[in-house]
Amino acid sequence: MSHDTTSSEADVMTVPVRHGMFCWFEHHSDAPERAIDYWTALVGGESMAVPLPCGNTMHLMNSGQHHRWSLRALAGCPALLIERGPHWLPFVAVDDTDAAYVRAMERGARSIAAPNENGMGRGAMIEDPHGAAIGLFTAAPGATDGVNPHGHGFMCWCELVTPDPRASADFLGHVLGWTATEQDMGAFTVTIASANGHPVASLWKQCAEDAHPWKRARWYPYVQVNAMETAAAHAKALGATLPCDIMPIPGVGRWQPTYDPTGCETALLEPCQQAPKTS
Repeated sequence: MSHDTTSSEADVMTVPVRHGMFCWFEHHSDAPERAIDYWTALVGGESMAVPLPCGNTMHLMNSGQHHRWSLRALAGCPALLIERGPHWLPFVAVDDTDAAYVRAMERGARSIAAPNENGMGRGAMIEDPHGAAIGLFTAAPGATDGVNPHGHGFMCWCELVTPDPRASADFLGHVLGWTATEQDMGAFTVTIASANGHPVASLWKQCAEDAHPWKRARWYPYVQVNAMETAAAHAKALGATLPCDIMPIPGVGRWQPTYDPTGCETALLEPCQQAPKTS
């Protein structure tokens, strides 16, 4: 989200946030300052420290008038987050946090944090039946501008790695109202989740060769970049681990999975060039 709906940055667009759409991402690690240095060097922007009532500090990653995401130390987070180690926690906008939380509990979720007021609105955190953590958030009237910025250096997608995409889609449909369809990508099939007809996430079946240390399900975001070769080389030089080469996603763009220097899993995505419109 951002301070206002206008920007002098030509490569940034904003998308209105509605129920069921991702509205925020929080980076958790043992070394948030190192993550700040890494992401600032990789995608530019500025950081701002915000003291929290719990004694922890939230660091906002900004680009001009726009907020990108926040970073926090694992210490001081709920125990179910600390035990995960470095990770991203995505938040989904909902019309009623308490009602969404109840729906999640009905379907076997575990509570990480019960609904509570946080100054910007009302939020909660849950762990789904397969172990993936996600936040629920209802903004207070006037607390945010209600838009998500997109462009170089912003979150552009989110993916759930799960042992059972159909069961995960059913859970998320009940809690968030998402619909899901299977999409043929040529060499593989992926489940695409949508909110009100707008694609918001992919659900990917966890494979036996998955190198990630977690055996539970997990979310990780995609950060948009303008030039993949340059961004991937820069990420590696800054200390990121690149588990494989750049790969194409048909009809979407080019994808590079990474682990940043703190261990957080993040994909870089260079979108396909859109064909120019003709009259």
